[in-house]
Amino acid sequence: MDRIIEPDDAQLIFSRLLPELVLASKSENRRALIECGGSIVHQIPTDAEEFRAGNTPKEVVLNIAKSKMEAYLSSDKKIESLPALTADTMVLFDGELIGKASNEGDAKKAIRRFSGKKQIVISASLLYLPRIGIRKIIDTASVIFKTLSDKEIDEYIATGDWIEAAGSYRLQRNGWSIVERIDGDWTTVVGLPMRKLIKTIENSL
Repeated sequence: MDRIIEPDDAQLIFSRLLPELVLASKSENRRALIECGGSIVHQIPTDAEEFRAGNTPKEVVLNIAKSKMEAYLSSDKKIESLPALTADTMVLFDGELIGKASNEGDAKKAIRRFSGKKQIVISASLLYLPRIGIRKIIDTASVIFKTLSDKEIDEYIATGDWIEAAGSYRLQRNGWSIVERIDGDWTTVVGLPMRKLIKTIENSL
């Protein structure tokens, strides 16, 4: 696929709707995604435990985002006047939910498994709007990988993109070079379903 050119329309619209917000997450990918459109981001990570609980893959991902929001709203770091976002992203492949790799070897195995195949990326987000309440958003996108040689896999792993990334790749950095195409919203793959968030915000304000 082609390299992603930012900001795109979704990032710009999002920033107009939420010019300042809290991102209750340590994800630099999500922060960059939001800031690229022009929003001011106050990054306040939570200490929420990321237990995998739920009857379906979507429920599992949504429940993790929910636990992060509960931790933020109950913390003394909460900024009452600002909207807040939490999110979680996982990859569904061959019936297995795949999150972040714990080491380089696991990351290499994940990329090798994805080579030439399709995966489903699930991104869930909770949005807190002051005086309005909490909204839940979930979206999926299909990602089809190029067929990669061992050399190409090694070269990609050497970039360090796999660190702290669901599925061990990042579209905004070098991941676009190993992906054939995306069916769906690329921001969902990055980790924040912006187009669905925009519709939710517009329907809530």
